[in-house]
Amino acid sequence: MDFELFYDKQPDYEGFRNDAIKREDYTITVDWKVRKLIQLIPDGFKFENILEVGCAFGVLLNNISDRLQLKNRTGIDISGNNIEAAKNLYPECKFFRGTLEDFIKVIPEEIQNRRYDLIVLSDIVEHIPDDLGFMKMVQKMSSYVLLNLPLEKSFNTRNRQYGEQDPSGHIRCYDEEDARRLVSNAGFDVITSFTSIGFFDKAFYEMYKRNRMKRIMSKPLPKRLFWSFYYFAEDRMKLLNQGFTAKIIGSNYFVLLKSNSH
Repeated sequence: MDFELFYDKQPDYEGFRNDAIKREDYTITVDWKVRKLIQLIPDGFKFENILEVGCAFGVLLNNISDRLQLKNRTGIDISGNNIEAAKNLYPECKFFRGTLEDFIKVIPEEIQNRRYDLIVLSDIVEHIPDDLGFMKMVQKMSSYVLLNLPLEKSFNTRNRQYGEQDPSGHIRCYDEEDARRLVSNAGFDVITSFTSIGFFDKAFYEMYKRNRMKRIMSKPLPKRLFWSFYYFAEDRMKLLNQGFTAKIIGSNYFVLLKSNSH
């Protein structure tokens, strides 16, 4: 599979580059993830540099860096179109087009003899064919890692065909046990962690409802009625229990990791 071409043409990324409304939705989603990732960092932790693998347009990288007051910011992404958009949005940052393996071959000299203070992996591991090998590479070049991994083993994704044909490029899905096993086998210690669902965040939920309504109104009347009832039930389910909701729609695993060989 040509992953560079896939992510150059991926509809969500094309939407960000070409559609102001979709760009706003993307920014809302990223802001929720950043707020959760920042919550993981204990008081007193200080970082001098940051690297995001799979940075897309650099929005999350720069949002986190601004909050942590980091000037040394680097992002890498396999999509040339995404990197060009990132460079236009954030000309003061360093961006590299390619894989992590490609980047390691040309890693900046000032970093070669020491690790990155902080590496960010947000919605990236599920796209990697060899997730364990990838995490072991990251472990060797990082002191700490902020990881956001979608936990998609849920009722709503029970029939989803993961793999190279997945429209979002998700090679596999995880539950929390899978995620914990992966980071342990890769050589990390967990500093802080929790699971969260965007569905329970006010800004994220309003964006979700707005897009949901657009999908409903685009359907013929019988399907419109069915999906209106379905989402009414979904909204009521939200009021019951967050754990139950996660089993239905999935959640995200947020974790701060430390390399146990550092």
